[in-house]
Amino acid sequence: MKRKEKTEIGKILNLLLCILMADTLLAALLLTGCGTNSRKGPKLFDDTLSAVLPDPGKHVSISVRGEQNVIYKPPVDGSGYRYGPSIMYYADGSCDAWFSTPGYGGEWDWITVKHSKDGVNFGDEKVVLVPTPDSMDRFSCCDPGVIYFGGYYYLGYTSTIVEGGVNNNVFVARSRNASGPYEKWNGNGWGGDPAPVVYYDEDDSYYGAGEPSMVVRDGVLYFYYTWACPDGEFIKVATSDTAEDWPARLVYRGDAYEKINSQDSCDVTYLEDAGIFVAFTTQFRFAENSGLVLLESDDGITFRHTQYLCEGLYKHLHSLGVSKRPDGHIQLKDDIFVGYAFSDGEGMNWGKWATAFQHVSLSLYEGEPQPEGNGKPGVLCGEWLIERPKDPPMIAIATYPRIVEMFPDEKDAGVSFVWLDPMLSAYELTDTGKLKFSGYDTSLISIKNGKITSKGSTGNTVVKVRYKGLETEFKVYVHGSFTEFQGSSSKTVEEFTPVTGEFELTANQKHSPQIRGLVRFSDNTWAEAYNSDKMVSAKRFPVTYTVSDNSIVSVSDRGLITPLSPGKATVTVTIAGGKSFTVTVRVLEQPDGV
Repeated sequence: MKRKEKTEIGKILNLLLCILMADTLLAALLLTGCGTNSRKGPKLFDDTLSAVLPDPGKHVSISVRGEQNVIYKPPVDGSGYRYGPSIMYYADGSCDAWFSTPGYGGEWDWITVKHSKDGVNFGDEKVVLVPTPDSMDRFSCCDPGVIYFGGYYYLGYTSTIVEGGVNNNVFVARSRNASGPYEKWNGNGWGGDPAPVVYYDEDDSYYGAGEPSMVVRDGVLYFYYTWACPDGEFIKVATSDTAEDWPARLVYRGDAYEKINSQDSCDVTYLEDAGIFVAFTTQFRFAENSGLVLLESDDGITFRHTQYLCEGLYKHLHSLGVSKRPDGHIQLKDDIFVGYAFSDGEGMNWGKWATAFQHVSLSLYEGEPQPEGNGKPGVLCGEWLIERPKDPPMIAIATYPRIVEMFPDEKDAGVSFVWLDPMLSAYELTDTGKLKFSGYDTSLISIKNGKITSKGSTGNTVVKVRYKGLETEFKVYVHGSFTEFQGSSSKTVEEFTPVTGEFELTANQKHSPQIRGLVRFSDNTWAEAYNSDKMVSAKRFPVTYTVSDNSIVSVSDRGLITPLSPGKATVTVTIAGGKSFTVTVRVLEQPDGV
């Protein structure tokens, strides 16, 4: 073989070797990750402990250590908060924390994230999740609960379509990155208008469902959430596998425990050293004797109270989260801390709370649990307010309104843009030329210099807006007539369908589900109707319920079902104007021993 041919073959072999090495390196990076802001994922732990059988004689003890680290202070001259943190730490010592924060433009809460390279000093904040206009989460995105698996951050949150903070449901969004962008579960997949993963179907005057927390163990996702209804306040649990469409396969597993002593929601972890699930929560929220509570479970389904701690914590605390690994696990050796909101207790200071992070130590002991605590009180924080900064950073952008309504021949419809600081004060965004618009139907509208022009047809579309790494969105409706504009006084019922078409109950069970109808009006508004003025005027659009067999079930004038005896009945639901639907109710025999 000639020298030239050998040289060429050598070059080819070297090139192939470089490609092979690059592929190997890429695969390694995809497995291990390169930090929370990389699409390759976070730095995961590789020291998972072997499975341990729970020992019923051993329990977890918690104590605080070091000083409180106040990472957020509300303004002296106004309200503000960062409550209910969901805290995730990584193998490289870095950490992300998600919070509930005030919203803007009538939206109650948004969700922000802060990153720390060392788990102590947290950097700039960014709004990562806001309500989708004219959707099932239109009023709020709050109570974050975050877990990481399968290459995604899954962010559970609470929201509602009812004014007043009641009748809440649980939702989930996901992202490759801690800082977003996030896409919401829509009932069949990811992206677009959100659908609940847990739907509250009892008396709508109660809080409902919300405040999720998640743990993955042995390929099973444990999904915890609160449930407040006429029969009490509970922590419930559902499970699923970890495939990408896991929200569609959540299976309800029962009540984890009933809340007592004005307890908050819980943040659940799996303690590998002991093979048990440990839930962290607070009780006597906002009060002088507020404190941290531990609960334990051998199977992740049924929990028992084991410790109550006030010593070393700030008084008047509430809405607690605990730092944990991306899969929701912890080990005794980990540098663990809790985060909670608090105030000075004066006049409750509702909506005006500081946030503290505080390191804790966990250990195992043998003996009886001490759910009543040691009687040692917490401490009062002296300086927990702050003057507004003179040159605040930008953490979000927003539009007003978030729903733009137009006619087919309308030109240059305007949208206002603002940017928001960490106190959620809004400032006019003047350099609108730097806004980037995307995702909208170009056959329906065009956008130039922030002005919207319709192209002659009717329909609706979503417009995504990006500015200096921050995102928001708004919806555009192009109507054919004025009566189609939202809020029209002459609206009529266009469609009336069941939210739930079949009910299966047990005779004499406590919880009473509510039959609700999804009503769509001629002015393009929609709501759930069941003779409640919270969404639909019961006087203008009354709903009637006709039961086929009153010996099997009874239905109240607000749609609440009471099972009476085993059997099957149908309920015909009719709204003013004559539109109706029928649902089926099956009442089963009461199980033995219940």
